[in-house]
Amino acid sequence: MDDVQNLAGKRVLFIAPMFFGYEKLIKVELEAKGAQVDYFNDRPDNSFWTKALIRLDRRLLARKTDAYYHSIIESTRGKTYDHILIVRGEAISLQMLRLLRQAQPKARLSLYLWDSMHYNPNARKLLGEFNQVFSFDRSDVEQSSKMQFLPLFYGREFERSAQWQGVPVYDACFIGTIHTDRYKVLEKVIDSLQARGCKVFVFCYYPSKQLYRLRAFVDPGFRRFGRKYVNFTGMKLSEVVDRIAESRAVIDVNRPDQLGLTMRTIEAVGAQRKLITTNADVVNYDLYNPTGVLVLDRQSPLIDGDLLYREELPFDPALREKYSVSAWIDRIFNESGATII
Repeated sequence: MDDVQNLAGKRVLFIAPMFFGYEKLIKVELEAKGAQVDYFNDRPDNSFWTKALIRLDRRLLARKTDAYYHSIIESTRGKTYDHILIVRGEAISLQMLRLLRQAQPKARLSLYLWDSMHYNPNARKLLGEFNQVFSFDRSDVEQSSKMQFLPLFYGREFERSAQWQGVPVYDACFIGTIHTDRYKVLEKVIDSLQARGCKVFVFCYYPSKQLYRLRAFVDPGFRRFGRKYVNFTGMKLSEVVDRIAESRAVIDVNRPDQLGLTMRTIEAVGAQRKLITTNADVVNYDLYNPTGVLVLDRQSPLIDGDLLYREELPFDPALREKYSVSAWIDRIFNESGATII
């Protein structure tokens, strides 16, 4: 589905985190469908400490954050928006959201949650203010009648991976941020692959050198792992596409208490690469098939090497389109089919 006519000439206010370029990907796709888009970061700035304090408790930076959102409201007051899309909703207060709605009474407000509510308690306070709320996490949707289930997406760039005809350089790759117990699980996966003679590309991003040094000091295992794999500068999306294109499979290690499929999982679908994941809930998705997806136990991740070298495409081409950013936008902005809270 490519519901371009739904957005042609429409004005969209888009507020979302600056996160590895995904906000740019969404903005570009909206504009490709004919929308006029004004984008704002969802935080006053993108420094590590601003992000960390807001995540810990947004009240710690309430004055700064409210002033920032007040400036957004005032700077856009002269425009009339048809749609307002907020991704995550971690920083904005209920008061500021209500002021935004008052300033833009004709706009349809949508919230998309690409983290589970467990990691974003502020969003719970905002749900009733939106015309529609979507979440990538099935467990959150099951607990709230106000939410609709909508998995994440892959961008057009991953068509380049899907069409890549070269000889694979790597048997598997992992590209992602290190958090929770991810490094411990990932280390086991890497060891299991390398024990089978597999070549693995690993790029682990860590957002703060200071916190890295502290964690490395108290955790010798993390220090050993970090020396090999940790980087403090994120990888560009174009480079992510290249490394996935050169790999037979994509490795995904989800947070231990999160059911929603990660962006990297959906990108494996877009890139037509095998998926190796610790997220057991993947079997409940239509993208799952045992010839393209290997589900691992977090404690004892044993690799089935046969999966890596099967020649057939891991994902049905028609199904891939369902998980594209184009289809994701059509779902959110499909006024005739959306459920109003």
